[in-house]
Amino acid sequence: MKTPHSTLRCRLFVTLAIPLASPVLHAQDRPLTWELLEVWRAGGLDAPEWAQFTRRDELAFDGSGNLYVVDGAAVHIVKVGLDGQLVMTIGRAGQGPGEFRSPDGVMVWRDGSFAVNDGGRDALHLFHADGSFERSVRWTVATGEVFVDLNWMRTMRPGPRPGIVYAQGLANRHSRVIGSVAEMMGIESEDAADERTIEALDLSGDVVTGEVLVEGWRPPRPGLTEIDPRDSESVLAAMTEAPQFEPTLRWDAVPGGPIAYADSSTYRIRIVRDGVTVNTLTRPIAPLPFTRRMESEMRDGARRAIEESEGDTPEYRRQLRELIDNMTFYPEIPVIARIRVAWDGSVWVERADSEWDVERETLLIDVFDPDGDYHGTLAADGPGMPDAFGPDGLAAYWEFDEMDVPSIVVRRLPPALQW
Repeated sequence: MKTPHSTLRCRLFVTLAIPLASPVLHAQDRPLTWELLEVWRAGGLDAPEWAQFTRRDELAFDGSGNLYVVDGAAVHIVKVGLDGQLVMTIGRAGQGPGEFRSPDGVMVWRDGSFAVNDGGRDALHLFHADGSFERSVRWTVATGEVFVDLNWMRTMRPGPRPGIVYAQGLANRHSRVIGSVAEMMGIESEDAADERTIEALDLSGDVVTGEVLVEGWRPPRPGLTEIDPRDSESVLAAMTEAPQFEPTLRWDAVPGGPIAYADSSTYRIRIVRDGVTVNTLTRPIAPLPFTRRMESEMRDGARRAIEESEGDTPEYRRQLRELIDNMTFYPEIPVIARIRVAWDGSVWVERADSEWDVERETLLIDVFDPDGDYHGTLAADGPGMPDAFGPDGLAAYWEFDEMDVPSIVVRRLPPALQW
């Protein structure tokens, strides 16, 4: 969950509607229509106790269509059946076998077995398909000790078989801050995978072991900020030193073991298996150059966000204003915003529209069939990218009412979007 300060920082650097004008953006699009059928929903003000969700946590399906919901506030996992009714709750707050301190993610394999990433206990907990606890696997020293790691922040996906998890490394800005804290505490730790790396984590032993599957392109960086963990200004500067709009590694796991990823600002998605590129998905859509007018609007909007914020000290506001004056920008805006792979292997690519608003919840979505051929584009006026894909065209979404109370809605994709 975001803290007030982290929420403010997000507002500072992602505040403006930036118009993107590319002459080929729509010319070659093949329109698809949103025709999703609602299957069930749970949550809201009048929900039963098990469905009284309070925040947007992780969702995942198993091969039978059951949905697993991380409920971090209740400190357990909720398993919901095909009819939208509770099957069981799994785990509870505690330090014993099968208990959690902070369940932050769930990786569900198709047979219904699953792993829960517990940041509070610095471990991954494995469960059988019937919900019974199997065992815990702690993180290795290579990924940090409990006081100096942030493994709960890592993006993870279930691998091709139970006990294998694909995981993206920790953001460089976070690992550098953690490393400085560890050094100050006299704790020795090995270098961990960074955000440009995807590993296969093996959970068969007592500790996690990792094998690098993908090494993404690393944009060149100027000299990095020297971090003193006792100096909040240097820490804040380090956390925000990456250029705005610098391309990040976007990826998802493909059924059977491959990985689909993009690592630059261009429209190029590689499908990689065992280190070999087996397919490349592209479209003739170029990134938009970042202009001085956009830069001026970004800085002005960030400064307004500071003035409108409440509860910050004058010194903290001064530090934020200095960061805004010093922030840098990548020379172009990446085309691809997000990649997800559906249950059947089709690849969904979220990208900018000609009226892209960086705060807007839904963008255009290009859909490629499981063979990697462009199938069509879904408009930005629909429900957007699913939070989880399931079998038989199931797709789960978080929705929020006017009071910001969350519900889960499971819909079925139309036949035109199933293979």
